[in-house]
Amino acid sequence: MKKPFTKIICAMLASALTIGVAVSAGCSPYLGGTTLDGDTSGAVSSNGGFAVKKGEYVYFINGIEGNAADNTYGTPVKGSVMRISQSDLAAHNYSSAQTVAPVVAYSGNHDGGLYIYGDNIYYTTPSTDRNSDGTVLNDVLDVKYTKLDGSQTVRDPLMQFKATTYDYRIVEEDGKVYVLYVVPEEKLYDETTGVKNLHSYNLADGKDTLLAYNISDYKFDEDKTSPRVFYTMSVHDYSADTDYNYNQVYTVTAKAETAKTYDTSSIIGWDPETDRYINCGDLVFDGLGGKNNEFTPFNYGNDQKNQLNYTYTLKASTQGHLFYTRKTSVADSTEYLFDLEVQSLSTDGKNPVSRNPEAAARLADDGSTADGYKYIFKEGALYGVLYAESSGGITINKPSGGKLSSAIAPSQGCYRVVNSGTATLLFTEGDYLYYSVTGGNGYTINRVNYTGGAQSYSKMPGYQSETDYKDVKVLDLDAASDWYMPELIDGQLLFASETDSMSTYNYIMACDLRDSNGNMMNNIDLGKYTESYNNVLGDDGVLGEYSDTDKYPEESYANLSDAVKYLFYTSDRAYVSELAEAVNAQLEEDDDPVYSDQTLAKLDEFMTPTADNDWKDYANTRNVNGAQVYANRRDYYYSVLGKMSDGDSQKLSADYKSAYLKAYPTADDTGWYGGLPTVAKVFFIIGMCLIGLLVTAGIAFGIIFAVRKSKGEKKPAYAKRRIKVDTTDDKNIDVYDTGEGSGESGGADNGGESGGTEN
Repeated sequence: MKKPFTKIICAMLASALTIGVAVSAGCSPYLGGTTLDGDTSGAVSSNGGFAVKKGEYVYFINGIEGNAADNTYGTPVKGSVMRISQSDLAAHNYSSAQTVAPVVAYSGNHDGGLYIYGDNIYYTTPSTDRNSDGTVLNDVLDVKYTKLDGSQTVRDPLMQFKATTYDYRIVEEDGKVYVLYVVPEEKLYDETTGVKNLHSYNLADGKDTLLAYNISDYKFDEDKTSPRVFYTMSVHDYSADTDYNYNQVYTVTAKAETAKTYDTSSIIGWDPETDRYINCGDLVFDGLGGKNNEFTPFNYGNDQKNQLNYTYTLKASTQGHLFYTRKTSVADSTEYLFDLEVQSLSTDGKNPVSRNPEAAARLADDGSTADGYKYIFKEGALYGVLYAESSGGITINKPSGGKLSSAIAPSQGCYRVVNSGTATLLFTEGDYLYYSVTGGNGYTINRVNYTGGAQSYSKMPGYQSETDYKDVKVLDLDAASDWYMPELIDGQLLFASETDSMSTYNYIMACDLRDSNGNMMNNIDLGKYTESYNNVLGDDGVLGEYSDTDKYPEESYANLSDAVKYLFYTSDRAYVSELAEAVNAQLEEDDDPVYSDQTLAKLDEFMTPTADNDWKDYANTRNVNGAQVYANRRDYYYSVLGKMSDGDSQKLSADYKSAYLKAYPTADDTGWYGGLPTVAKVFFIIGMCLIGLLVTAGIAFGIIFAVRKSKGEKKPAYAKRRIKVDTTDDKNIDVYDTGEGSGESGGADNGGESGGTEN
């Protein structure tokens, strides 16, 4: 009896243990992941974009994916978080990238992307929660993190954004990670109209702090890891229910938790039930001035005023400096541009009124175009300001005597570095400015060295066209304009492509801007590099010559040009041979081949450039994904970084075939019938039609014959016989006579005439 009992107890314990493990796994705060090998330590750079470098790895978002895509953990490929080692990136082993977080990294606001702090990478991803109707709430963004080795992804969101377009930064201050974010129209206290609020969320303890309520404007720092933000607030006249004609500038950092206290009892018109003023920040500038303004508890001191009322507009926070404009309440007043060193806020000993600079400290007398300024610092000092004119190119304005020139004046350090075109500034790296102009699908990427003197960019006599100061387009690339800015990491330009057929798929492309020695190309070399690329497909290159029908007649070189374009993008020579055999097999004896031997021979030359064939100038090679790629291929210049989904890869392949090659014959076309000459096909069809008519006629004749025969020879009907009763009055018959002793017949049915039948 003991053994069965013991077995039962053991089985129960084993079952309980199994259930416990399953339950504990289901309740784990992490989603499972594949642990990746490699050292994840090291310094971080480029936080906040779509590509971030830490130590030996570059982490990146694998293409543009929308918030409506299937975001089930483990499903996404496009839009997922991936990484590639620096060594593989340098060696162009782009396909060796590994998946870190198989979720869609997405934000409708492209100023905040991937952030790495400690051993975690932080990002926003569309929610997979559902409402009561079962609809996925993908217009809500979850803030999550994944371990850098991919081993763990938090199951539940650290916090959520109610909209996909919130402007935010993920920052670290005093060892804690916060999310700084702005809600544009928030209703916290049953307001009739929502107001703009600044928040900070502590990801460690889940505490959300309202840093400032009802702000007017704000500026996050250009360094997307900075915990500091500047913002402006209006000062309200509660007695008249309107704002005064001046404003104030405040600053705060992410770790702030306590709002300032104010005595509002003296404010005329203040309603303690509905009015509120919440502000954790420190006052930087107070624009209060003039004779008619009432002091409020929100102003500095009780007797400090400026000579005039001032209104401040924030322009940029970068390199430890705040750039802003200031103008008075006087109509048509000048909008001066100022530069404030942020560090001075704690060292200058000035208050928010006396800190207002004098005229001699103005950076510019006209700051009306300062919204588009790119401020360049060298060795800690302001080197100059780059800005794009509406249609006149790009200008650099270098301060002289601490002041920018008010007009283009080379002698005062203000001149154009790009002389034409409507441009958008992207970023600077070293002495180069990268900028964009509108392209075919997205925008092109261009570069110029901005450190030359005015004569370096002049088009007057003596201008040197082959210099590093000539602006040049980087290949013929189109980058997605409604996404994150391109990144330049280890000499390689990373961007979401809208070039050629890739525009449909928007994966990340890598374009190596280094020369064969691993050094960054100057603009002269980059120009030659771009020219080489353009000459492969351009009218002035070899492919352009292939379009010359006098030199390459169609009857001998049909479809040559398009087939070369296909090989430029795919290098899939084997498929072209297979296709040529299939389509040529359908031709009649006298037809010109769809892909002739001459065409195929030219394709072979393209595949292997040599000193004695058409592609001799493209014999240079580069190792890409483990293969030697010649300079007449797309992958030599730029290539997909990461992985495409199987579906997208197949669709892209089909797109290239559809765009540049003849359609592959169907299975029916390649059978015995497909191989018949056209005349034979015609006779075959006519013969089959005649046979069909004869068969149809025979069937019809048979039916008619059967119908007629059935009408002439009816088969006997076997109906059930009924007893016939004659109800006619017959006087000769005694219906009461039983017939006993009578020799007379009872009727004709008995067979007699007048007498009975002898027995």
